[in-house]
Amino acid sequence: MYGNWLRVKEGRINKTEVAMIDPSDVELAAMRQCLKAFGEAAGEIGFAKPLGDYAETEALRVIDAIVTCYTDAMAAHHEATKFPPVRGMPPTSDPLANPFADLEDDLPWEEPRAKTSHPQPSKGKKS
Repeated sequence: MYGNWLRVKEGRINKTEVAMIDPSDVELAAMRQCLKAFGEAAGEIGFAKPLGDYAETEALRVIDAIVTCYTDAMAAHHEATKFPPVRGMPPTSDPLANPFADLEDDLPWEEPRAKTSHPQPSKGKKS
């Protein structure tokens, strides 16, 4: 996309516009989720103020609200679909969340937690 824009800018292509890629359904859903964040940020500034009159800090506040919401929504979608369910099998959790969870009982230098009831030596009496 950048290459096409550069060629248009330099006049190597006789076009006035560069084609944009249509957003996917997931991206559109993430954009819709950002409407509330946009409304809250714009509401703090004031709806009566035109967008062209925003100060830099006000515009950055709106941009930050939208971008943060969008990236959070995209990350949440990714996490929810990272391990798609397999028909007939129960859903699984992220195997990388705790990669050593199954090694708890496999440590050769430690006894399993269920078997750690060793009698304590008595103090003071020697036989």
